[in-house]
Amino acid sequence: MTFDPAGKDYPLYNTALAEARRREKQMMFVNCSKLGALLITYVVMQRLLVYVYYVVAASFHSGTLIPLPSKALDYLRENKEFTDSTFFSMAGNLFVVVLSVIILLILARLVLKVDIKDMMRPRLKHIPQGLMWMPLCLLINLVISYLITILQSYLSAVGVTIPESDFTISTPDTASIVMQFIYVIVLGPLAEELIYRGLILTLLKPFGKWLAVFFSALIFGMMHGNIPQMASSFASALVMGVVAVQCGSIIPTLVIHICNNILASYMDFSDALGWSNGLEVFSALRIIVYIAGGFVIFVCSYRLLIKEEQYALTAGQRFGQVFLNIPMLAYLGYLLYKIVSGIIKAN
Repeated sequence: MTFDPAGKDYPLYNTALAEARRREKQMMFVNCSKLGALLITYVVMQRLLVYVYYVVAASFHSGTLIPLPSKALDYLRENKEFTDSTFFSMAGNLFVVVLSVIILLILARLVLKVDIKDMMRPRLKHIPQGLMWMPLCLLINLVISYLITILQSYLSAVGVTIPESDFTISTPDTASIVMQFIYVIVLGPLAEELIYRGLILTLLKPFGKWLAVFFSALIFGMMHGNIPQMASSFASALVMGVVAVQCGSIIPTLVIHICNNILASYMDFSDALGWSNGLEVFSALRIIVYIAGGFVIFVCSYRLLIKEEQYALTAGQRFGQVFLNIPMLAYLGYLLYKIVSGIIKAN
């Protein structure tokens, strides 16, 4: 039906549109506030759980209970050999991330009534779907990482250092390698998918699939805290977000995430395990990724198109509702602060 601005039905249409926009704004405010509050809570919990881990680690290493965080920190400072090990850092990451995600999902479900179980429901087709899109995401990561390396070299020549994460296994003993594998390859990807695809897409998807995909990718990229990982993670997360939306599940993106982390950390494990042909195998894997990723681009990329529904608010208004929401703004500001402070500290 079309409406004539001069016709008798236009005032009724205008009133209905204004009411629809008001309701949409209200629902967006509620969901964005829930999301922002949950993400801020996640950050706070991680900060608190770090000190809990210090107590647990110091008590475990010493063989006696050290209940106070300050005493635990003093003990850990006196045992640098233990704290400098890969086992200590990876065990800490596992302890903090796993517990904070569990607590966050409990709060989301029981307190804020956010249910992401539909995004976690596995189907037989999900693993093949993840494997199909995996080469494209890996290709994006490799290309962006290569471009960032060029940028880093240029900036380094003019005296600017861009920090990046280091997952080198400093103490290549069995416990450290196993702990890093569990964190980087298994539980880390699962935790991140539950939050950055599951939780974010669930809360934002009702207001636009592309909006949800963009913000899940933006937050996923920024949370890495450094420009190299942020750029590649954001770009590949756009594809992963679309895949999750199209499939209605995080299972395919979990497959992609695990495969990506295997490739990204392959040389770290190769060096730690002393594989003599590690570099040659890694080079071969990259060539396979380039070929397979190019194939997916030319043959399957049309499947990444998303058909949007009609909304009362314009796309700009809906994006503004997310960006200008106070809890979301506070969380995004925190992520930006981490990135900027990391660059300043490195220089």
